[in-house]
Amino acid sequence: MSFFPIRRYRLFDDPFDRFFGDQLDFFDPWRDFDTFPAALSIQPNAFRWVDEPLRLAHHHHRNNHPGSTRPHAEKFRVQLNVAGFNPESIKTKVEGRKVIVEAKQEDRQPDGDFHTRELRKSYELPEHADATHLASYVTPNNMFVIEVPIKNPEAERRLQQASTDTQSLAQFGSYRDPFFDYTGFLGGSDFEPHIVDKGNNQKQLELTVGMKDCKPQEIKVSVKNNELIVQGEHRHKDKNRSERSFFFKSTTLPPGTQIDQLQSHVTDDGQLKIEAPFVEQKEAPKSIDGQKH
Repeated sequence: MSFFPIRRYRLFDDPFDRFFGDQLDFFDPWRDFDTFPAALSIQPNAFRWVDEPLRLAHHHHRNNHPGSTRPHAEKFRVQLNVAGFNPESIKTKVEGRKVIVEAKQEDRQPDGDFHTRELRKSYELPEHADATHLASYVTPNNMFVIEVPIKNPEAERRLQQASTDTQSLAQFGSYRDPFFDYTGFLGGSDFEPHIVDKGNNQKQLELTVGMKDCKPQEIKVSVKNNELIVQGEHRHKDKNRSERSFFFKSTTLPPGTQIDQLQSHVTDDGQLKIEAPFVEQKEAPKSIDGQKH
């Protein structure tokens, strides 16, 4: 058994640094522009939305469902190199279970000569993909990115079951952070989390997610602040184009998780198992002014 390396999200001072290199893997168009609203006022000219996400609809959904803090915890993403194409020429459309990308670039010379480039790519969407919330954009390094959230009916059923099971919350201890959605964490993702008592007053958070369709070398485990991110990735490259397609699953880890000691590995039956020590909170949070009542 070999453990996967845990990729850490590096802090940045430049708000556009996340558009380059591996930082692009951590960019969430539904959330990051709302998390860093200053980016909207100084957005680089080289960044272009093709299909802008419905941020207002996202806020409305979150306000009407206070327990749902991760409405897009699972996504399907495609990254396609579109160097040489004007972002305004790129169009997307959805036909059935496919999303189609088309682009056409024509360069005319003063003497009447011209050169035309055309692109058409289609991608099969996974089951339960919500194409009505498709978002796409072109980054400053000429990557065209499509993201489609996945709606999982099984996760919704688990969420309802967890909300009625008070015993499942007891595993986090007597004192719990009032700002963390423990019910949503237990029932709102595919990670099947639970706390294991290792003895000697030691506890461990364990999460399991099926990755049978991915080879070990195609799996990436990352941490962004207290958010766990798992990607199953497939790459294709030829002399004309390079593209990447992968699933994106994420969940926010509960307070007490020792993130710096996180480990992960693939079991013999194709399950990705993630483990981290868990320290139970021993007393109720103090009041804001620090005074006893």
